[in-house]
Amino acid sequence: MPHSSEDKITAVRWGIKWKLIALMSIFMIILLVLLTYIQISSQKKLLEKELDKRITIMKENLIRQGESFIANLASQAEEDIAGFNFTAAMEVVKARTGNNREIKYAVLKSVSGSILIHTMQPELSTEKLSRTEKEALVYNKLTKAEYRESDGTVIEIINPIQISTEPWGILRLVFTLRHLDREIEISGNQIIKEINLMIFKSVSTALIFMVICFVIVFFISAKFTKPLIHLAYFAKKLSKGDFSVSLYPLMPEQKRSADEVGILAETFAEMSRALEESYKKLEEYNKTLEQKVIERTEALNMSLEEVESANKKITDSIRYAKMIQKSMLPDPENIRNFIPESFFIWMPRDIVGGDFIFTDTFDEGFAIAVIDCTGHGVPGAFITLIASFGLKKITRDEGISDPALILKRLSFIVKTTLRQDTDSAFSDDGLDAGICFIRPGAGTLTFAGAKLSLFCIYENEMTVLKGDRKSLGYKKSDLGYDFSDHTISVKKGMSFYLATDGFADQLGGSPRRRFGIRRFQELIDKHSYLPFEKQREIFLEAFYKHKGENDRQDDVTLIAFRL
Repeated sequence: MPHSSEDKITAVRWGIKWKLIALMSIFMIILLVLLTYIQISSQKKLLEKELDKRITIMKENLIRQGESFIANLASQAEEDIAGFNFTAAMEVVKARTGNNREIKYAVLKSVSGSILIHTMQPELSTEKLSRTEKEALVYNKLTKAEYRESDGTVIEIINPIQISTEPWGILRLVFTLRHLDREIEISGNQIIKEINLMIFKSVSTALIFMVICFVIVFFISAKFTKPLIHLAYFAKKLSKGDFSVSLYPLMPEQKRSADEVGILAETFAEMSRALEESYKKLEEYNKTLEQKVIERTEALNMSLEEVESANKKITDSIRYAKMIQKSMLPDPENIRNFIPESFFIWMPRDIVGGDFIFTDTFDEGFAIAVIDCTGHGVPGAFITLIASFGLKKITRDEGISDPALILKRLSFIVKTTLRQDTDSAFSDDGLDAGICFIRPGAGTLTFAGAKLSLFCIYENEMTVLKGDRKSLGYKKSDLGYDFSDHTISVKKGMSFYLATDGFADQLGGSPRRRFGIRRFQELIDKHSYLPFEKQREIFLEAFYKHKGENDRQDDVTLIAFRL
């Protein structure tokens, strides 16, 4: 059944047919290359082995001919030497060896080392007997040796010369292998030609076989992939929700194979019928579901409006609580009334916080305190109200101005107000604090701290007045503990810094680390000479630069002043 252009299946870059053809072609190429290589390698080894045998036989023939030649020549030389006709012996050796192109040179030498004749070096008169020459004389036997000289490999044959029963000397013939090497080279070239011819025949045969196999694989793969193409077209139509197309015109039952492809086609047909039924049921269900979705959406919108309304009420309540907290807590701006050169930073982590700044005046001076209550947000804000009420009671009603006594009394008030001095208490909350009392007339500053320290800098020298390592108001807080006062003489231009742990504990940077006390001290040491408004900007810039994209860990409070 022909397909219209709009019904054509999306073009496949590498179809199954071409993948199958490529796979079979690669397999055949590898197989043919392997078989050809094995055949050529085996033939080459056989030819090389045959060449080695021929070389061995040629060398053996050369040695046999040389042994026969030297034996005959030695016999003639012995007769002439026995008759003291040394000239005849020399002429015989020179004539016989000169006519043999395989002999490189000959040497006739006596036992004493005197050379009668050396065909290559006629001027040489004496030469010591070599080890092989001595062995030939001692054992009275012919010796052979093969070695390499400067111009090529040679074979040396030594025959002892005896007069009667006494050794007279030796006859040494050195045969060159150049002619043998030339024959070997000719044989090697012939073998290479045979190998190249064999490679050509093997490759040609392999190529013809590959072409035949490629044609066969092409037709076989086309037959196998045609049903799959029909199935792909059928599946494409089903994926678009078109159940009008049928598989039977594409693949009639009489043309279907009984293999996996035929089973797959039958399964597709059954799946099409099942999908059509499911699709109809789904349409009916979708109509019902759409109505339910509309109803649920309306309900969710109503719930969302209720949640937003509740959230707005809670946020408004917390903002109102912030107004109440600010109205009940001391106003940090009061610091400027008696210390013009000062600044403060008060940044709750949430809308309301657990930090606050306390100030109060006395006849002999004034007090400044930084309080860090447990937690932050609404719970911390509740503790600030208790602590603020307690401080006002201590300083105004009881008239206590000593910082150490104020801390001790404040711990008592917080702990007893929250009933944390009993076993039935549900909470375990408290606070850290640092209190300064300044006596302008006496020119002194007294500091006491509960886990907070006061940083003092004068003429680029920093002094740290450390607070006691005790917190206030907790269940484990000792109500009888006496905090320590630190009193110093105040000099003109002396600056003081008091902060909660929210500044130093802020995480940031890469890797994430605390801002740290050391970096805080470096900020003070580097910028304490600047006007306080400028210092405030620098401290905030350093804090936010370190914080980066990280969340705020805690409330942050800092006061700084110069006396």
